[in-house]
Amino acid sequence: MHYTISQLAEKTGLSIHTLRYYEKEGVIRRVDRTPGGRRLYSEECASMVVGALCLKEAGMTLPQIKEFFDMTAQGVGTLSQRLEMLRGARKNLYELQRRLDDNLKFVNFTIGYFKGAIEDARSGRDPESTHPLLTAEGAFKFPCFRSDEGRLRPLIPGEDIELP
Repeated sequence: MHYTISQLAEKTGLSIHTLRYYEKEGVIRRVDRTPGGRRLYSEECASMVVGALCLKEAGMTLPQIKEFFDMTAQGVGTLSQRLEMLRGARKNLYELQRRLDDNLKFVNFTIGYFKGAIEDARSGRDPESTHPLLTAEGAFKFPCFRSDEGRLRPLIPGEDIELP
């Protein structure tokens, strides 16, 4: 099976421009051409695009992805180097997962907080007095704290965190 550039763009969600760029940069290789010069992507090419997207989502840069595919072309002698690259990608994904989990907890807390304030207002109670994170103008004071690294991050109620 072969795909035209339009078909592969539709199947992967990438733009035609991006597919051409990936080919120019050497990430996609061995692209067949019709007698008229139009690109035809094999299943192997499509698989490489999917792999490149996965590695990109895992935090690898395009040059790193190209290096990974270069090593793949060199055979089993590069397995240990590729393994280390994948371990680095996995580490990036675990960190991303942790940050996403924290953000999801924070958003869920904020949704619950707003729902409570809305219910208080409907019941005739003053939401600003029952929900101290709301300002008199109805703005929300996002609770945060300084992490050990000195960065501000959201405070998620229920977290076991020692505040300074």
